[in-house]
Parts: sequence; C-alpha cells; structure tokens
Amino acid sequence: MVSGSEQQQNINVRRHPTFCFSEKFDLLAKISIYILKPIALYVTIIMDDYKIFRERYGGESMATTPSNGKLIYHMTSIDNLPSILKFGLLPRKYLLQNHNIQFTDVADPEILSKRERYKKALSQYVLFHFFARNPFDCAVCKKYGSKNMVIITVRRNICERNNYQIIPSHPLDSDTPDIYSYAEGFTKVRWNILDDIEHRNYQNAEIRKACMAECIVKDRVPVSDFAYIYVYSEEAKRKILKMENSAVIEDKIQVIPGMFSKEQ
Repeated sequence: MVSGSEQQQNINVRRHPTFCFSEKFDLLAKISIYILKPIALYVTIIMDDYKIFRERYGGESMATTPSNGKLIYHMTSIDNLPSILKFGLLPRKYLLQNHNIQFTDVADPEILSKRERYKKALSQYVLFHFFARNPFDCAVCKKYGSKNMVIITVRRNICERNNYQIIPSHPLDSDTPDIYSYAEGFTKVRWNILDDIEHRNYQNAEIRKACMAECIVKDRVPVSDFAYIYVYSEEAKRKILKMENSAVIEDKIQVIPGMFSKEQ
C-alpha cells in the first residue's frame, strides 16, 4: 500500500517542470513519427523510382551534363533501322559502296564533301556526339521532323576498349582539330561549354563548334553494343516493332520526346 506521503511525492514529481517537459517531448515524438513516417516512405518511393529510371535509361536524363554522361549519341532516319538491325551501324563509305543496303541520308551534302577533305576521310567512320539535341540533331529534326528520327546510343565505357576515337571540336573548325585516342581526346573536349546547358546558343560559332565534338569508330557497331534507341513517339516505336529483327532491340526502345528538337 502506498502511503499518503508517497502519493504526494509522486504528484509533485509529475508537476515538476522537467517531468512535464519530458511528457510533452514524448507526445511530440509520437506525433512526429506519425507525420514523418509517411514522408519517409514517400521519399523512399521517389528514390526507388529514380534508381529504376537511371537503370532503365542508362543513367541519363536531360539534366545530366555531357561530361558526366554515360552514353554517346547517333541520330539517323528511322527508315535506316531495317538495314541497321540486319548489318549493324556501318560507316557511310561502306553504305555507299553497297547499293543493296537501303540508306536514307539526312546529312548536308556540302558538309559531307568538306568532311572528305579532312585529314582523314570521315566517311570511313561511324560518328557519335556527346549529347542529344546538339547542332546536328536540331538541324536534322527541323528539316525532316523529329518523329522520323531515331537516336542510337552506345555506352561510353565500351568506347576505349573498342578503339573509339575523339575529335574534340567540329572537324571543319578552322583550327582543324586532330583525331585522338578516346582517353586523350576526352581531356581535350571543351566540357565547360558543353556542360553550360543554360547558355548553349548555337548561333555563337565557338559554342556550336565545341558542341559538335565527335566520338568516331572505324569499324561496324554491332546491334549488341546499342544501349538504347530513343524515339519521339509511341507511333515511331510501333513502326520499329513491326520491322524484321526488331525483337533484339524491343527492350531498348525508349519513347522520350525531350531527347529531340522541338522543331517539327
């Protein structure tokens, strides 16, 4: 049995400021758990979705700076995909010599002629750029329509071991840049210009030339090396899936309009 003095002592303890603060703190802690737990769950879901996005899209997003990207990009007509699925991505010179291969050319003939007078004829290479919506992509989309284009990507981590090379700015630049090994050329690209997404004004000659840095490979690029194939619309995806041999790339086709120029 508790004596009267002990009961009074317990009452006094409960009334003590320290005890009262402790009770309030415990109550706040319980309330916080009920509030923060759903928030934490929501954040976890968002992060999981982000991880899935990174895995699904090769770690790329429109906000990723080119210097930190994981892919290189090659734009071509969607009508070229049947032959690409059959033979792989081939250098232009080989395509022109083999008339049995259907090839829709979207490049500027005048520029192509100048590229043949470069230090090495560039028609013997397959070319890629370091980000989508570069000056070439924008010009092609404006002329032929984004819905008629595809962007074929290759992961950068295979470039060095597969003897890819880099021209660190536009080959037709007055400075006539050299062709470098992938590792050396990567250090010579003007990443400060490419990464400044907010100020990419292609009317500025220096910015345009820097953004046209190329990653090139002399050999055929097999379909097995493709990371993802970006298309502008679901309609374009359906068109590809009807093509012969499309099963090998079905899981690699991603519909992302933002990868293309807004010009239609």
